[in-house]
Amino acid sequence: MLNYFLKKQKKFVLFILILLVLMISSLIGIFYSSFKFSKKYIEPSKVFEFVEKNKEDNKTKDIYFTEENKKYLEDKNIWAIRLDKNGQVIESFNKPHEVKNKFEISDVVRFTRYYLNDYPVFTFVVGDGVLVLAYPKNSLDKLPFNYYSYDLAKINFFILLISILFFSLLVYIFYVYEVKSIFKKLNPLQEAINNIFDEDYVELEETGELKEISKTINEANEKFTNLKKSQASWLRGISHDVRTPLTKISWEIEGIKTKENLDEVKRIEDQVIKISRIIEDLNLTNSLENLSDKHFECKDPISVIRKLLVNSLNENPNKDIIFENKINKEIKIKMDNHLFYRMLENILNNSIKYSDGKIFINYEILQDSLLISIKNEGRPIDESIIKRLDEENLSDVQRHGMGLFVSKQICKLHKGEMKIENHDQAVSVSFIFDLK
Repeated sequence: MLNYFLKKQKKFVLFILILLVLMISSLIGIFYSSFKFSKKYIEPSKVFEFVEKNKEDNKTKDIYFTEENKKYLEDKNIWAIRLDKNGQVIESFNKPHEVKNKFEISDVVRFTRYYLNDYPVFTFVVGDGVLVLAYPKNSLDKLPFNYYSYDLAKINFFILLISILFFSLLVYIFYVYEVKSIFKKLNPLQEAINNIFDEDYVELEETGELKEISKTINEANEKFTNLKKSQASWLRGISHDVRTPLTKISWEIEGIKTKENLDEVKRIEDQVIKISRIIEDLNLTNSLENLSDKHFECKDPISVIRKLLVNSLNENPNKDIIFENKINKEIKIKMDNHLFYRMLENILNNSIKYSDGKIFINYEILQDSLLISIKNEGRPIDESIIKRLDEENLSDVQRHGMGLFVSKQICKLHKGEMKIENHDQAVSVSFIFDLK
């Protein structure tokens, strides 16, 4: 799985890098083209500086278009004229025929700001006249304004902002696509892991980039299924092997029972019954792991509780069992009568067996939940045993009977919660079922 995520991460990073490279390359290309184009024609101010520096000074008049300046202008593909204060052309170099020799002041203002016969021209004051430098047509664009528009600045800012947002949107779309793609492949794995120990486990297809993980999960389910089958088979074999000698022991005990050994025989019978009960609980525990609540029906548990009370009082007339019913209406939960009876019976039998005081059975509703609690006066249960039960660890639970664990399993099967609490010289076991 780590390789899968690394591959996805590399793909995402590569996509971002490609986008960045494309954007940066585009910007570099634009700036480079602009730079190269700008270098094709020398700046008018530099041309003027050269011409001004290399003019020929004369007492009567200055000559700007000397041989050196003409050669320089020729190399730069620039033609030029010089006007006096009246707008008359008094000096020129390579002036086109369509350009007139006399200009009005309005003409000078116009071509200073715009163009002269479609030539981009630049004017410089020389003495009491004007030097005009003209570049080839369609070579340079003249800006008609020497100020910057605030609206244009906003437009440029928004263009930049939109470019950034567009780039971010592309990254986000790719990110969402990749995340959905990952979850689309991981969701079946998550569902399979959640159901790996269930009977309705659906085998994953072992294809694609995650086929190794799918294969591992399928193999884990197969191993667990085989383990359950082996466990059930082993328990059935052990049960059969143990029940046969136990039955023979029971028959033999009946044959040797006398008045003199009655107490001793009774102790042996109790141990036989105890072993039989342990085997029965083990088989029930195994069957509960494979059982579902599909055959459960919505019923009121009060009838099961009353039946248990009657049977327990008949079998133990000397025990003080107090039942407190705080519910005066019909309550229904999805349940199996036989299993529900067994769940409560295990706890009540433990209370009868280990308690010399009163036993309290409480039946009530607390915050949209049904609470059935059995509390007996007596020695508390070792906290380590309660912890092992919570962890479903049977390593030391058997000394205290399998009943607690079986009851916990049945409660869980009924979508309930079982809690064991120690009090001062008392123990309570509560079963909580959601009524929502």
